[in-house]
Amino acid sequence: EEQEIILWRLAAAPLAALQIVPLLGAKDANYAGLAAALTHRLGRRLAAVRATFEPERHALTALAALAWLRGVDLLAPAHWSARHAPKGNDSSFLPAASVPVRWYLPINEPTACQSLPVFALTPICHLPDLTFEERLAHFRVHLGERAKHLADDIAECARRFRFQQHAIERVAQTLERSPALDATQLRAACRTEAANEFGHLAQPVAPRFTLDELVLPPAQMQQIDEIRRAMSALTAVHYRWGTARAWNEGGLTVLFGGPPGTGKTMAAEALAHPQALGLPMYRIDLSQVVNKYIGETEKNLKRIFDAAERADCILFFDEADALFGKRTEVKDAHDRFANIEISYLLERMERFKGLAILATNRKKDLDEAFMRRLRYVIEFPLPGVPERERIWRGVFPSQVDVSSVDFRYLARQFPLSGGHIRSIAFNACLLSATHAGEARVAMPTVLIAVKRELDKLSRAASAELFGSYAPMLREVVA
Repeated sequence: EEQEIILWRLAAAPLAALQIVPLLGAKDANYAGLAAALTHRLGRRLAAVRATFEPERHALTALAALAWLRGVDLLAPAHWSARHAPKGNDSSFLPAASVPVRWYLPINEPTACQSLPVFALTPICHLPDLTFEERLAHFRVHLGERAKHLADDIAECARRFRFQQHAIERVAQTLERSPALDATQLRAACRTEAANEFGHLAQPVAPRFTLDELVLPPAQMQQIDEIRRAMSALTAVHYRWGTARAWNEGGLTVLFGGPPGTGKTMAAEALAHPQALGLPMYRIDLSQVVNKYIGETEKNLKRIFDAAERADCILFFDEADALFGKRTEVKDAHDRFANIEISYLLERMERFKGLAILATNRKKDLDEAFMRRLRYVIEFPLPGVPERERIWRGVFPSQVDVSSVDFRYLARQFPLSGGHIRSIAFNACLLSATHAGEARVAMPTVLIAVKRELDKLSRAASAELFGSYAPMLREVVA
């Protein structure tokens, strides 16, 4: 209906001077197809300006005059609004204002129209994003017969990678050289094309751990596996069962709570690992996101979620209570704008289509409104003696000789979290490496590293705590 109104507007207004029709769409949208459809309905012809053509004033005027003489409308390159946005009255289009030519100008943001000549602008014509069904159809058409055996994988890519038409075409062109197309190649080509652009607001995380390496109680491990299976089932549930309409094609938001060092970050990396979900993971840098100036935090959050919209990924918010804190009673303007930030974050989180993981050791400080939007809340407890022994046995590299280390005693005697145990193991390796010889860590070295960690935590580390192993420490334990 909107495009029909735009057509009426263009048909009713005589083309007596410069006319600019903004086409608002996502990156790689089919602007040419929309412009061609509009010009066809108006009984005119369309010429697309080459991407290499620079919008200099005199060249632009000459091009407009030639188009007027030929009786054609012009489609500007998609990059003009971003790379050559006019500033104030210094508009590239102004010299051609008297030439009665209609320009179709692709834009990605409505603000791109702010510096264009107001007298020449028509209402914005929106180009909607492709639906799942449309993306699926484009994948099938461009991949052709050789991808028929990948029907389920193509459907999964059509949901996970929310590409526009030209991006799907590039993926298909990339895969033309593959002699035997398989699911791994298809996903790799899609991931390469997606390449999220977070800038300084987020850092990519290379997963170091698998789900098999996680040491958690059975209840927590079951919930982690449920998250993995739920993300894998989104395509079927949203588009075969029909939940996409009610849930806005939303993904999952989960909360990992618990004391420091209990495995929250490790669990997030394990979910991102290729053996689990195989999704790119990004750690959100809250120091860059949160800004003291009013409105800047929302802009940064918008950049993050907009960048993540193009393809499924894992957004990891560490120390999430700093950003997702409780809304307060409004006493001044700062309180009001802080509440606006949280409300905006709630709304964007609900529309996020990937997996958002919030990690915090202060769950009580989170805003209660987040709880309704969370699909899973997993409490990471301090490990018990059996879990600590498993962590001790698995924390040293396989090539390191630890045959003399009494893991059972360490697990029973020192109630430490997994993060602290990893720190102790690393320090023990560093201390052992100062001595020439094979890769070997002995019990006394581990005990020294344990004492240093306890000192760091301001815990008592007397000789009595180490029992029969106290003589091994000699002068280290006072």
